[in-house]
This record gives sequence, C-alpha cells and structure tokens, in this order.
Amino acid sequence: MFLSPEEKLLSLRKKYKITQGELVGDDITRVFLGMIEIGKRSLTEKTAKLLCKNFHKILSSQGIKDKISLEELMKTREQQAIEFLNNMLLSEIDISDDNLWIIEEALYELAPKERSIFCEKLYDRFKNRQRYKLAKEYLLKSFHGVRKISDLKRKLKDIFFLCEQINDPECAVCTYRRFSSWLEKEKLNSDTEELKYSYAQALIEVKEYDEAMKIARYLAKKTKNDNTLFIARNLIARIYKEQGKIEDSVKEYTSLAKGRSSQDKCITYCKVIKIGMELDDNELIKKYYEKCKDNFGEHGEHNNPENLVVLFTLARAAKLLGKIKDAKSYYMEALVIGRLIKGMEKERVTIIGELFDVVDKSDFFSVQSIETEYAELLNITKDYKPAIKILNYYQKYMPDELNKKFEVFTK
Repeated sequence: MFLSPEEKLLSLRKKYKITQGELVGDDITRVFLGMIEIGKRSLTEKTAKLLCKNFHKILSSQGIKDKISLEELMKTREQQAIEFLNNMLLSEIDISDDNLWIIEEALYELAPKERSIFCEKLYDRFKNRQRYKLAKEYLLKSFHGVRKISDLKRKLKDIFFLCEQINDPECAVCTYRRFSSWLEKEKLNSDTEELKYSYAQALIEVKEYDEAMKIARYLAKKTKNDNTLFIARNLIARIYKEQGKIEDSVKEYTSLAKGRSSQDKCITYCKVIKIGMELDDNELIKKYYEKCKDNFGEHGEHNNPENLVVLFTLARAAKLLGKIKDAKSYYMEALVIGRLIKGMEKERVTIIGELFDVVDKSDFFSVQSIETEYAELLNITKDYKPAIKILNYYQKYMPDELNKKFEVFTK
C-alpha cells in the first residue's frame, strides 16, 4: 500500500503504459531511469520534476487529463503512513477486523518512537469505541521500542481495566510483573493502592492465592484510607473462600461489616449469602438475609449497580427460603433499578427469567408489562431462556394464550 518514490514512479509508468525511452526523453538516460526504478539510485526532486513534466506531455498528447503531483510522488513510505494514520484517527468510520492489516502496514513503516505514539492513539480510539481487545493490543504495542514509558501508572491501570472487560487476567498479571519494576519507588497513596489492589484481584482470577493474600494483607496493614482497608479485607475474605476456608471467609466478612455504612454492610452480607447458596446452607442464608434486609431498608439511595446486586441477591435468597412475596418484591425493584442504569440489558433479562419462577396468575397485569420489556430486550441480548419460562407461565395459568405467545418469540 505504501510505496517509495521510486516504486511509485515505476507503478505510474506501467499504469499509463509508457516505455522508459518515452518517459526519459532527452533529459536523462534509460539506464539511469532503470536504476531508479529498481532502487539502485534515489529519485531526487530535480529528476522527479523533469519526469513529471514528461509525464504530463505524454498524457496530454493522449488526451488524458490526469496530473502527476510532484508532492505526492516524492512522499516517503513513512510520510504516507503517518498521513494515513492521522486521517484514519480523525475519521468517524470504524475499521473492520478484516482491514486491520492496513494499520499494521502503516505502523511497520514508522520509527519506534513514532510507532509508539500512534499505538497509544489507536488504543484511545478503540477503547472509546469499546473494542477492548484491540485497545489492549495497541496499548501493549505502545510499550515496545521505548526506554521510558510516560504515565506508566495510568497505563497499567488501563491494562487492568481492559483485561477485566475481556476476561484476560493472565495478561494483566504478566504485564504488571513485566513493567512494575519501572515504577518509581514511592509510599502508598491512592494511585499505588489502586494498582496493587487491581493486581491482587487479577492474581485471584489466575488462582495465585498466596501472592494475592500477601498483597491484600499488606494493603490492609499499611493503608491510611478506610475505603482501601475495606476493599483489601474484602479481598482477604474472598481469597479464604476461593481456598475453601469458609469459616475464615465468613468470619472476615462479618468482622469487616462492623462500623460500616448500611450499604457496605448489605454488600458484605450478600457475599456471605452467596457462600450459603453455594454450600446449600439455608441457616447461613437465613441469618445473613435478615441482616441484609434490615440494613437495606435503612438507606434510600438504591439506584446504582451495587444495590442492584443486593436486591437480586435478596430476591434469590427469599425464593430459596420460601418467602415468595418478598422475592417478587425484590425482583421487581431490581428490575426498576436496572432500567435506570445504562448497559444493564443482560442483567435485566436474568432478573426477568428468575422473576417468572415466582409469579402466579394474580400477577397477570405485571406479567404483561414485563413480557413487553423482555421482547424489546430480546432484540439486543438474543437470550431466549426467559422466553421458555414465560411460555411455561402461560401453559400453567392461561393455556388458551400459549400458541399466540409462542408466535411472539419465534418471529
């Protein structure tokens, strides 16, 4: 795609079917032109001017109105690559995966420093378009060939974010280990605490529990920030759970809830409820369901993703405990919050699916509106699991409507 001036000269001559003898005229020899075309001699601006002049004479005599631009002819591969990349970055048109080779070819023409700069710009573009896998690849490429990475802490944070989005904790761990020694030595602050916390989270995902525990305990011991202490102790409790140390995990969760806000307590109690669900331990579920329920009623700001998780967990716990009325209420409230938060389509579909496990004939009017909501979400998520539950509902309570409903979900 990107040609040197010499390669462009040969390409133009062949395009217009002009011989070497015709093009050189009386200005230069055919041998000299041949050496330029095969790359043994460089095309100078002086020679290029003469050849452009001859091109125009020949094309004009053939009635061809094309113009051979001296400026375009003399652009180097690197200049063309930079121009292409700049135009692409300014364009609103997204490059498809099949055409990414054009970007790679352009980057290949650049010097390491220039390549690193453009890789970072490409990272920003793909991240903004939520193409996180490509964003991660170009952010990592921006590290190559440079002796010092500017703003390294921010970029490592971005690596953790991107790897979380694409579920690639191994990459996050490897990248941090590779470049953490480049970080300046400094005391714990909000930035370094966030990095260490993210690294510990990634370690848990790849089941490297000993190192993760070491970092979590270090943060819990050294931090002067209450929020960091809270999330570090959450990590400790989670590691205990992952290692099968359930008593230690529940003890840690219970302890760290003391003195926290009602919302923090709810979030913590929900984690214990989930442990109870995994162990099929109704006594544990019941105990922390009541604790969570009492605290959830104490704070009114429910419209955020964390409280959506709390409501969903309470609903599932209520269903397991046979508290069907409470389960319905929590599922419905969770669904309302899900509508208010952007990007919760999958979560809303999951809630609808579980809600149809607890509704009955008396809930028909609510069912109709939820069914309409699900039909709209179906176009986005393509998740048909709730459709089966909705059909089961009609088969149980209104069998005469079943065929009509079946047609809705098979269109």
